[in-house]
Amino acid sequence: MSITKVSSRKPIRALKFLFDTNAPFFVYWAYIKTYFIKVLIEKKYSNAGQFHIDMMRGQFSNDWFTSNIPYWSEVFNMFDFYSKSINALEIGSWEGMSSLFVLSTLPKSTLTSVDTWEGADEHQGNSALNSIESNFDRNIQNYRNRSIKFKGTSYKFFSENTVKEYFDLIYVDGSHHTDDVIVDAIKSFELLKIGGIMIFDDYIWGYYSNPIDNPAGAINSFLRLKKGAFEILFVYGQLILKKTKNGRLLPQISNH
Repeated sequence: MSITKVSSRKPIRALKFLFDTNAPFFVYWAYIKTYFIKVLIEKKYSNAGQFHIDMMRGQFSNDWFTSNIPYWSEVFNMFDFYSKSINALEIGSWEGMSSLFVLSTLPKSTLTSVDTWEGADEHQGNSALNSIESNFDRNIQNYRNRSIKFKGTSYKFFSENTVKEYFDLIYVDGSHHTDDVIVDAIKSFELLKIGGIMIFDDYIWGYYSNPIDNPAGAINSFLRLKKGAFEILFVYGQLILKKTKNGRLLPQISNH
């Protein structure tokens, strides 16, 4: 099955995809606003400095990340991440391109990378699977003093790490099936500090034939569940939000 990157299509098709995945109304508005400032943002951040130097020296079989740099850079500027001590988490690392960007761009950051390095459904049969973990290790070797590697599923990571409101930045890019994404979204939000940034990859993107089975199906459910606890910053191929408060706690069930 071929992978369809809906985000590269015309806006009308992206909007239809949002409709097919039950996006809340406020997401449409955020997408339209992002679309109209897209050119300005991409022009503003045409150079990513040290990251590009490291990337040229690294070992990468794919580039699924650099188109996001202008939006990430704008967010980092908005919240002064460049001068702060940032504790970051990424669910899904692949060969470490996003890892490298965070570590090389944010000099006071510490990054925890969670991955099985076995690939997701859409990666099966990809010859790169034989070398993605070794490529990851090589690509971030200059930043090992600020990098924590957790090899295992996100479920295992969340089971072993229960400290609430711990991270300033969380990137969700693990399994792309809706069942896994909803768990990653909810558990990541618990670990995110108030005022922290969460980024969902492959929001306007389709691999599974049923639109709801793609990441957007889970992300849209998460957005409804946590409505009022976040502010959406950008919606394009990714969705970027700021946590403004904790979501409502579920009511306790009495045994009586």
